[in-house]
Amino acid sequence: MLKPYDSSDFRLLESWVTDAELLLQFSGTDFSYPLTEQQIQDYKNTYPDRLLYIGYTLEKLPFAFGEIIPQESGAPRLARILVGEPSLRGQRLGRYFIELLVEESKRLFKIDTVELFTWEKNYAAIRCYESVGFKFLPEKSKTMVHEGISYDIHKMVFTYGSGE
Repeated sequence: MLKPYDSSDFRLLESWVTDAELLLQFSGTDFSYPLTEQQIQDYKNTYPDRLLYIGYTLEKLPFAFGEIIPQESGAPRLARILVGEPSLRGQRLGRYFIELLVEESKRLFKIDTVELFTWEKNYAAIRCYESVGFKFLPEKSKTMVHEGISYDIHKMVFTYGSGE
């Protein structure tokens, strides 16, 4: 189940973001560690069209955070995806959460394509995205540089009806 994120969810998100490396991996350079409620509020004020969600298990336990970003192309982009609750990792809940975000994207945008960017060395996330049906575009999309380290970022695309 998905629930739109609101400020009462911040303590949960804060408890999941345990170090600067994890924050960088799931959010890029948009936020700095330690994550604060003000950073999230400023982000929401800057990008009011972006939709933030908390994912819940079937037992109603919160376990993930993610975002759907409308794009000019019409195809929404998933971003800032984090299976935050460590005790619930490795149980295919990441796949479940991505499927929920893809279905929400389809419902909201009435389009057959969803995109996302991933760091090429985030192997667990890539396996998860591929298990849902996301495929890499052949070219590298961009390079993110943070504190002198380069991160190659690649675009992945999901198309309804192509093996979902």
